[in-house]
Amino acid sequence: MDDLKSSKLGFWSIFFLGINSIIGSGIFLLPNKAYADVGLASLIVILINAVLALFLALCFAETASIFDKNGSSFVYAKEAYGNFIGFEIGIFAWFIGIVSWSAEIQGFLTALGGIYPIAIDPYYNKIFVIAIGIFLGVLNYLGVKFSKILNNLITVSKLLPLILFVLVGIFFIKGSDFFPLIPKIELGLSTGNLGVATLVIFYAFTGFDLLAVAAEDMQNPTKNLPKAIIWVMIFCSIFYLMVMVICIGLLGPKLGITSVPIASATAAIFGSSGFLFITIATLVSIGGITIALSFIAPRSIQALADSKYVPEVFNKKGRFGTAGFAILLTTAITVSLALYGDFIFLASLTVIARLIEFISTAGSVLVFRKRKLKAQYKIPLGPIIPVIAIILSIWLLSQSSHENLLFIIIGFIVGAILYVTYAKKQMEKQ
Repeated sequence: MDDLKSSKLGFWSIFFLGINSIIGSGIFLLPNKAYADVGLASLIVILINAVLALFLALCFAETASIFDKNGSSFVYAKEAYGNFIGFEIGIFAWFIGIVSWSAEIQGFLTALGGIYPIAIDPYYNKIFVIAIGIFLGVLNYLGVKFSKILNNLITVSKLLPLILFVLVGIFFIKGSDFFPLIPKIELGLSTGNLGVATLVIFYAFTGFDLLAVAAEDMQNPTKNLPKAIIWVMIFCSIFYLMVMVICIGLLGPKLGITSVPIASATAAIFGSSGFLFITIATLVSIGGITIALSFIAPRSIQALADSKYVPEVFNKKGRFGTAGFAILLTTAITVSLALYGDFIFLASLTVIARLIEFISTAGSVLVFRKRKLKAQYKIPLGPIIPVIAIILSIWLLSQSSHENLLFIIIGFIVGAILYVTYAKKQMEKQ
């Protein structure tokens, strides 16, 4: 029993897992997009996202303190709203994994384009996407395992250069780049630049929900998980704000026209050597996350197959002990999406899909309270925080393009067809 307990994640392990799940391509590649949309108001964008992410994280903290099993939003939605909504959220978890993987592939090529422009050439970009997808799909099928080494590599490669960037960059900030302090911004509900910028940069804040998926692998999850989620979001929010301030202070208006903002900001201090150092660190970080997502993405559909909610072929193991069909289909959809859209489009699509999941979880807090389910952690201020989280999430959804919303609708339709034709019958048997 002691050996089993010692193999599980304690508070600090959960905390660093959360940091690793959140800090990634978003902060390396999106500050320029926020600045291009709203200028200095990008600092406001960071603060809005910090509030929304923290409020949503609190909702996950309360729901996670009720359940001590894997599944996160799928488990909460199934318990709160019934089998159909639970199944749809489960399908969306698979879709989120796919879109995140495709976004990271394009993010990697965007970063690579900083030193090799051929990577973002429309023709060669497609060749690279297909090659990366096939390579990672084959690795996944062959069952290559190096998760511990990979996790440590990703963590060090992303945090060390970012920390150095903050510690050094703060001494080179130009105060003139922060005027006027109150910028003029457009606040329209559906077309406002502020809303669009907030939607895109929220990608950098996602990932905290992945912590609750692995609750069974944690020591005392109902206590440690809520605390870790809260502190992870506080740390990331402060860190992101500092990164944004330094990017603005080093580049000024040039921030809005570079595709690799942190590398360009570092180059303002150290020249080409600094640019190359940060670019390589960015590539290692995004590359590591891309590899990790290639292993994670098929697991959601495998989990549904293991529960008999989708055909068992999705969890049928081949000669290497891996689910070949789940990997093949997941890889094919991922490559197709990466061929279709660029990093900004795919990051936005990931955010929209995740917002569906987040709204479901925030709403489940209110449902569970009404049912008087016992939670070891309870969000303060009654229903105020979950309600604000839902309202802000719906506002962000309203900033979506029609193209992005079409993908979400297609996802709902596919999930509904699978539920009616297969999952419903299986659930009725249980």
